Amino acid sequence: FFQLSQEKILKIMNMVKNKEVSIEGALHLAQKEVYAEKDSQDLLTGSQFNFSIYKYKHYRWQKRILQIDFNTKTIFNIEKGIIKKQFPFSQVKACEDTERRRFSIVFHGRQHYELEAVSLDDKRKITYLLSRVIQSNSCRRPAESCSGRPAECDVIHEGLLDLQQNTFMSTEWVK
Repeated sequence: FFQLSQEKILKIMNMVKNKEVSIEGALHLAQKEVYAEKDSQDLLTGSQFNFSIYKYKHYRWQKRILQIDFNTKTIFNIEKGIIKKQFPFSQVKACEDTERRRFSIVFHGRQHYELEAVSLDDKRKITYLLSRVIQSNSCRRPAESCSGRPAECDVIHEGLLDLQQNTFMSTEWVK
């Protein structure tokens, strides 16, 4: 029941209050909603999402389209209908949540993107989708972790690091 959005919970609670469904019926509805949301999450594969965003460039915010394409596993930066940049999912390292509607996408071997969403809801959706991308990247990279950890020291000159997965929004490397 708690996996649902607040809006859906209120809707089901109002149905109980208005005697449209019983409490057992409400629980059944909530379970159906949870399963429907899980199925929709699995539908990300083969989906494409477009968001209006602002990118800071040349001392001002420029309007762009951020396209997250699960078909091609690529993120596109589109300006006036022209694809300016494209980033394969494998290059996405992290997504940093900053103040208000701003967020940053951190890439492997590239400068990170500081962006601003049009709304807080869009920012939440973008960061969720990027967390799914980061999660899929970490599942595909088994060589990045090792079972035996090196002895504690200040600097590691060579060897493997363990990826600690506390959140989907950031990555933290442990010696």
